[in-house]
Amino acid sequence: MIRLTITVANIADVMALYTHIRLYTSSTSGGTYTHLAYVTLVAGVTTYVYDHNDGTLDTWYKSSYYNTNTSVESNLSDPVQGEKGELFYSPTYPPEFTFDTSEQTIIKKIRRFIGDIKGLKRLYIDEAEFCSYVIDDDKTVNLSEKSWPVYISVNGTEKTSLVEPVVQGYQYLTFSGTLDESTDVLDIWYYTFKFSDREIYESYNDAQMPPWVTSSTVNRDMIILQASIDLLEHMTAEDMVEDGAIIGDDGTLYNPSPGLSARNGMIKRLRKQLDNLVKQHMFSNLTGIQLD
Repeated sequence: MIRLTITVANIADVMALYTHIRLYTSSTSGGTYTHLAYVTLVAGVTTYVYDHNDGTLDTWYKSSYYNTNTSVESNLSDPVQGEKGELFYSPTYPPEFTFDTSEQTIIKKIRRFIGDIKGLKRLYIDEAEFCSYVIDDDKTVNLSEKSWPVYISVNGTEKTSLVEPVVQGYQYLTFSGTLDESTDVLDIWYYTFKFSDREIYESYNDAQMPPWVTSSTVNRDMIILQASIDLLEHMTAEDMVEDGAIIGDDGTLYNPSPGLSARNGMIKRLRKQLDNLVKQHMFSNLTGIQLD
């Protein structure tokens, strides 16, 4: 799935002549473009999003303005490519924080470095499942793992506000009213992760300065690597305290050592990569060599 974002800066002027955005697609930048879809223009709305389910990162797009009443069409735009869509194509529950494109890129890079790629799960709660997930206050749903919701509906009505329900500690959803076991049906889709987007970006902002560089010479890639190391070390410390012991009985054995060892290997590789990046920066400023 590919997501296209179209910005119409002068929406009032455009709507004086046109009713829709008309989208075209091609397999190559300079190829033949065929009609894909219409997107309805809305007064006062300057940003439009279209999800092309059959699109790939190699698909190209052009757009025009079109009037469906008069068949008048503007010139086609320059060819562009879209962005790969998220796991859940059309989230309606708000994110914890809205990051811009540059910040999203940083978060995605760190996720890849630490192996914390978001998963997607669904929880469907009816009368049979009510007692398994709704705690004793009859208002709070326990998702049982660290997560953030992307779609919530109660009896078919979507919840689109951060205050209804409130996310508690990345694990609980607390509604303002009482949930009824006999009548209410909840449909919840949510992302799972070790660290939320906000936690990852905070780690990036709080990352310590790598050795041999200063605030004026450090670059973004160095900070991304340092933040990745910090998060992995935090993850390891937490797991060693909570799940670090080897536990066995007559039939089973739980040994976390291989997983912890693999993570330490990841940390060492990232440290080496960071060291190489710092050395590359330091030596790039040398202009000559003194010989005795």
